[in-house]
Amino acid sequence: MQNSTDRRKIMSEPIVSSLAKALRVLECFTVSEPELGVTEISKKLGIGKSNAHNIISTYCQMGYLQQLPNRKYTLGYKLLEHAFIINQHLGYPHAVYDLLLEAAERTGQVVYFGIPYETDVLYLYVAHPIARMKELPYREICGEHAPLCTTGIGKAILANLPPEEWLSRLPEIIPAHTPQTITDKDKILQELQSTRERGFAIDNCEHELNVRCVGVPVYNARGALVAGISSSGAMQVMTDRKVMECADILMGITQRIKERLYA
Repeated sequence: MQNSTDRRKIMSEPIVSSLAKALRVLECFTVSEPELGVTEISKKLGIGKSNAHNIISTYCQMGYLQQLPNRKYTLGYKLLEHAFIINQHLGYPHAVYDLLLEAAERTGQVVYFGIPYETDVLYLYVAHPIARMKELPYREICGEHAPLCTTGIGKAILANLPPEEWLSRLPEIIPAHTPQTITDKDKILQELQSTRERGFAIDNCEHELNVRCVGVPVYNARGALVAGISSSGAMQVMTDRKVMECADILMGITQRIKERLYA
């Protein structure tokens, strides 16, 4: 299996450099910066404004970018078409979403589903307990990502990968999202071993302040690790007893998901 170090090396040496440069324009857009101008993009990539403008104009013609009234650009709807294709090809929507809703109702907490993506967990779905919709603000999650080692869902996935992959799945610099984030790699490895033995992961306000989370790995019918599922809530609600309760519910749910995933 190709590890993430190998993938990063390949990514740093693109076969078609001009194509890589064009694709990096799309990577400039983020949740925190959804709108960018030509000058901002050229500065981010270290390329000339004329070059950046030509790439952007081509993307606009093809629907991958669109220009806004303020003259800035944002990602186009064409990317949503491709996201839909990826989502359907993965086969998860019909296999897991009703069970995520059930898990949210039974735990009374928000439930997330995500897949491993190099050093991150890539979130695909979120389910809210209907009775608490007014209490828990809705949060769209599809496409958001976070380091595997700083989230409950991510640690559940990472801990159940082969231990020889653990270090290669850690970012070179681990971001301290909160004062509780574990950034020492030796301590992370110890945490992963404990998680593997325990059977579920715990995020003790390591990714978000005052939010505690429990995560469980998801396997397909062939026994391959494919994803993770987690339940998170306010620290005062997610007591040790509640964490254990959520873990038991999630582990039961993942067994039913496993029966549905044949790919």
